[in-house]
This record gives sequence, structure tokens and C-alpha cells, in this order.
Amino acid sequence: MARSMDIFVEADVPIQVFVKEVEMLLGIKLQRISDSEGVYYEFQNSPIIFTVGTHEFVNDRDMNFEDYRYHLSVWGLHIGDGAAPQKSRDEFVRFVFQKLKASQRYRLMLVEDIQVKLEVFQQPMSAKVNP
Repeated sequence: MARSMDIFVEADVPIQVFVKEVEMLLGIKLQRISDSEGVYYEFQNSPIIFTVGTHEFVNDRDMNFEDYRYHLSVWGLHIGDGAAPQKSRDEFVRFVFQKLKASQRYRLMLVEDIQVKLEVFQQPMSAKVNP
């Protein structure tokens, strides 16, 4: 069964602005998708699907989803065999997490399959922007 790797991001900007920031940080272009569940943004290449949107998750155990505005999700595509989709997914999500972390602009929570918290990043106080 496919499992996602997810990054929850607290960003105090509208989604269109956040998407542009993600595109610039990662050097990719996200496509706007509108369906029955709402609007989200997607990047897809042969090994992965990466989506950016809002979420409606509620806090669960030590994962305070409600503290984060945006949900970034990475899925490995089952092209080929074995652990290749999972490896591609893991590498891409780590790349995204490290790029967001290095920007020191956002609070982040990395989770596996919406079940296991792997890492949290709180930007340094000096990096916070005053309104």
C-alpha cells in the first residue's frame, strides 16, 4: 500500500503567495488543480507526485496539525518495482523539507503517512518577520 510523506507548514501568507515561494525555493512549477474537494497545486514527474494545499486535519496525539496552515504531500509512483517509489518519495520530501528549513521562514512538521511525526522545525526568533 502506498504511503505519503507529508510536511505541514505554518506560513502567514495566502496560498498563491506560498506556492510561488515554494516554486522558487524548489525550482519547479506547480499546476493549479480544482476538483470537488477544492483547490490544490501539483507537481508530478516520473517517480513522485507532490501536492500543496490547505488541510482539515485535527490534532492527534503529539501532532498538532491545527497549528499549520498548509499541507505538502509527496507520493511515490509505482513505476518499476521494489523500493524505488518509496526511495524517490523519501528523497524528494527530504529535499523539500531541507529547502524550507534552510529558508528559516516557516514552522514545519514532517510526518509519515499522517501517523508518525518525524521532525519539527521552529524557525529561530531572529528569523521571524515582524508584522
